[in-house]
Parts: sequence; structure tokens; C-alpha cells
Amino acid sequence: MIRLEQVTKLYPHRKEPALKQVSLKIPPGQFVYLTGPSGAGKTTLLRLLYGAELPSHGRVVVGGADLSRLAPGKLPLLRRRLGLVFQDFRLLPGRSVFENVALSLEVAGVARRTIERRVGEVLEQVKLGDMANAPADTLSGGEQQRVALARALAPGPDLILADEPTGNLDPDNALAMMRLLVGDYVGGATVLVATHDPTLLSLVRGARLVHLERGRLEEVG
Repeated sequence: MIRLEQVTKLYPHRKEPALKQVSLKIPPGQFVYLTGPSGAGKTTLLRLLYGAELPSHGRVVVGGADLSRLAPGKLPLLRRRLGLVFQDFRLLPGRSVFENVALSLEVAGVARRTIERRVGEVLEQVKLGDMANAPADTLSGGEQQRVALARALAPGPDLILADEPTGNLDPDNALAMMRLLVGDYVGGATVLVATHDPTLLSLVRGARLVHLERGRLEEVG
């Protein structure tokens, strides 16, 4: 599902590489925690995986596609197979909960009847079924993060990438968020969660743990 081969990422304003010769292979159906302190390179690695940036050196392969060689027009097609969850939610202001979740299906050209059914299903899954018509930006932080997760899960992605998904949540909401991610993993998705919160690491039995420190990756368990 994911393969990084000797990946280095350089930025003009930084003396040290954000990532240094990182190699990582994640097979389909695995749950992986990516840990490390702030500034270790976790977000950079995730941005490479969904094509927001390209490596300075090395190869990034996702779902069989080499992102350095992928034609620009094919990147949106690849992203339709991904579920992306961000710490800052990235919801559309002034739009309802339903509209925010439906967006990921609309861009994929899904029929309206199917969209209505699927959005209803995932909102029930994240326990927001009675808030479909509420403006998303009036919800609490925990509720907004659940909307963001519902949007990521709606297309039935093969791969879920979550960048500090519980960073803005209280402990109870953080636990609820992780349980939802675990549920999708049990359903067959590959899940990569970047976090610096050690309390989350025991929630998934048998999860793999990799650690970034100053741009270098090491296998922990």
C-alpha cells in the first residue's frame, strides 16, 4: 500500500533536511502509529503520501503509483482512494455538516441518491446523525473533528492518513476518535496515524510503531 525508498526532503529555508533517507513499507490492512516530537517530520511525511509535496530524493509509492512520476491529472483520482484527517479539521465554513461530508463523494461523481445514503450512514457511525443540517462551524471542536472523520470515511477509502487527529481534542473525544479509526481498520482499511500523544499507542492491539526523530525513521514495534 505504501512504500518509501530512501526519501529525503529538503526545504530552502532549512539547513537540515526535514526527512533524511527515510525508507518505509506498509502492507495493506496494517495499522501504523507514526510518532515523534513536533518538528520531527511527521507532517512532511504525510504530505508526501498524499501528493501535496514531492520528495527531493527517493521514491514515494502509494497504491502502486509512484507519486514523482504521476501525471498531474491522475493525482485527484489517487486521492479519491485516500481518507485524510487533519488536526485543524479543514471544514467548509458556512456549509452544513451534510454538505461537508458529501463533498468527498461529489468530487468523485457519485450519484446523488447514493451520496444521501452514504452520508447518512457515516454520520450515524460518528454519532452525528441528528446534526446533518447544522452549520459545521457552529459545532464543538470534538464534533467538528468527527465531521472531518466522516468526510474521510465516506468514500470507503483503502488508506486513511491522520495527522495529529486528536491534537485539539479533550481525552474523552480523543478516545472516541481513535475508536472510530480502529473500527475502519478492522473493516480492512490501512491506517497511518501521526501522533505525539503516548496515551493513544495502547489502543490498537498489534499496531505497528515507527518513530521519527530529526527527520530519521526507526522501527519501534
